[in-house]
Amino acid sequence: MRVQHHAQHTLGTRLRRGVTVGLIAAAMAVPVAGIVSAQPAPPAPPAAPAAPAAPVGPEAPAVPGAPGLPAAPGLPGLPGAPLAESATSITLMVNGADGESIPVSIDSTATVKDLKGLIQEQTGVPAAEQQLVTASDVELVDSETLASYELADGDIVTLAVA
Repeated sequence: MRVQHHAQHTLGTRLRRGVTVGLIAAAMAVPVAGIVSAQPAPPAPPAAPAAPAAPVGPEAPAVPGAPGLPAAPGLPGLPGAPLAESATSITLMVNGADGESIPVSIDSTATVKDLKGLIQEQTGVPAAEQQLVTASDVELVDSETLASYELADGDIVTLAVA
């Protein structure tokens, strides 16, 4: 108690709280994160028996970024590789020539060509005849991704038929 009383009068609030918590934990013999206990660690549970070996067959394809794989510069998802665009699903409102608005859900990393394919499925307008323009009058190019145009959920794209 005497140390706690001294801490209240001479130390800052955060440090005082830390000392108080440390003293209480020590008195109660409760482990606190960052404070090493003089008590030995409890014994580890016995190891589980080894699983039987799996039958040998064709190997599954490697998963990028899976633990145990060596770092490969230049491959997305692996340590040391540049960060790739994160995939998020967005819903765009496509305004047709008839004034009707059609919601289209698509991944933000998909290309404009992929978007045109979805619009073709919903409207019947061939992808080759579609011209898509953003609300800021930027015409979308088939080979570019939607993320490159910074299209977000709820954005409006105007469909013109060529």
